[in-house]
Amino acid sequence: MRLLVLGAVFTPLAAAATPPAAAAVAAPASAATGFASVAFSLLLILGVIVLLAWVATRLRLTPRAASSGLKVLADVAVGPKERVVLLKVGDAQALVGVGSDGVRALTLLERPVELPAAAAGGAFAERLRALMQPGAKP
Repeated sequence: MRLLVLGAVFTPLAAAATPPAAAAVAAPASAATGFASVAFSLLLILGVIVLLAWVATRLRLTPRAASSGLKVLADVAVGPKERVVLLKVGDAQALVGVGSDGVRALTLLERPVELPAAAAGGAFAERLRALMQPGAKP
């Protein structure tokens, strides 16, 4: 009996403090908004990662697999999906064509092609190396 009386006294006070319609609508709406925000952020980050991976493969920024007997010396694009590649196989050099239909041997070179020595670094690397020398001025 006492519980019924106390319940009857406190129920109207609790109802007056928070309207039931506002409390019921506010909690699910904020949870749904928070979930949508997190899901959108996750999809955006995944999209950026996929885009950067695609750009790295298109610009050939990914490292090539090392092989002891085969080495790519030079390559040049001759079309949107076609390339001519100079390979070093042991002591010999071969010129091959690479396209969407596969790889085709163009010729086995009798004399090795001497390629000009590529710079070990760009202008930034040279500038940094010069600045790291003792007594260097910016």
